[in-house]
Amino acid sequence: MTSTWTRVSAAMGIPFAVAYLLLLSLTSDTPQDSSSDQKILSYYGSHSHRVRDITAFFIAAAGAALFLWFLGHVRAVLNSAEGGNGRGAGVALASGAAFIAVWAVVGALSTAPDWTISDAGSKFTLEPNTFRLLFGTLLVAYTAAFVIGAPLAFAVGVIGWRTGVLPKWLAVVSFLGGIAALASFAFVPTWVYVLWILILSGYLAFRPWGQPATAAPPETQPGVAPTG
Repeated sequence: MTSTWTRVSAAMGIPFAVAYLLLLSLTSDTPQDSSSDQKILSYYGSHSHRVRDITAFFIAAAGAALFLWFLGHVRAVLNSAEGGNGRGAGVALASGAAFIAVWAVVGALSTAPDWTISDAGSKFTLEPNTFRLLFGTLLVAYTAAFVIGAPLAFAVGVIGWRTGVLPKWLAVVSFLGGIAALASFAFVPTWVYVLWILILSGYLAFRPWGQPATAAPPETQPGVAPTG
């Protein structure tokens, strides 16, 4: 029977998705590289804007920590489904850990001007083109994070489909999440990836008690011949 603690671990992808949505809301009017010099300087000259951005940073950090908790549960589910000797769980763990590590870099880059101005005060003057260079680096890191995270979704989809540890529809959604991550340069597809995390976490956390994640039947495990 699935323990309550296991369900809590499985549910930790949900607050990560919520944190992502909060970040979009809090940073919706943040200047971009195409913004005018006046808008950039005015935005970061506002104390309330800097406080909001720094608050968003802590929300992102909390979401990242909870995602690692969730990732550990996903790895355990996949490892059990593969009979403890498959490589897919390792791929998922490496991909998910790399995704969240680069996500942390994105958070640092996005709030670097806020931290610097708040800490240095009048000793620091933000140069708009320096901000644009920083923003461009942020966009590259953001795209890289999701591309690196694509194997996590594909591993979940493949193992879920092959072993039956997940329903077929969720395996298909996982493949879609992986494809969306590869198209993260368009930004909107990243919402699909985060939505996939939300759906996967919700399913693992709230599926009926009588349906725990178990190892695949012997005939579907690598290197095990069918019996009977």
